[in-house]
Amino acid sequence: MPGTPQSLTLIAIAESLSPVTEFVRKGASEANLPESRIGELDLLIEEIVMNIARYSYPESDPGVVTVTYSVPGPGELRVEVSDRGVAFDPLKVGPPDLTLDLEHRPVGGLGIFLLRSFARSLTYRREQGWNRLTFAISANP
Repeated sequence: MPGTPQSLTLIAIAESLSPVTEFVRKGASEANLPESRIGELDLLIEEIVMNIARYSYPESDPGVVTVTYSVPGPGELRVEVSDRGVAFDPLKVGPPDLTLDLEHRPVGGLGIFLLRSFARSLTYRREQGWNRLTFAISANP
């Protein structure tokens, strides 16, 4: 039987990254994800939360970020990260040109590239003023 979804809401600032990471790691533990997948999950959470903290709200008025996880079955973790900031569909961002040298590569795009690489599924929707980015990660890539 799938576990009950768990949620955490914090102010969307850089200092919230550590508590969000710890929270999502609890879900990874419940799902029995291997350490290699948990490392990838940490990276995904960092990319998402830091982008929300930097770009979703005005610097003078940070909003909130809500992270919800569920364990639909053994070896499966589903995570939704939501914010009420500026509407932004990261799935419309094209892939980065990885053939360019670092000094010639434009800033941005690597986070969604990593999400697409590590997540089993990935969706975005704008719903009642909320950005909702949902992904699933499994024990086996």
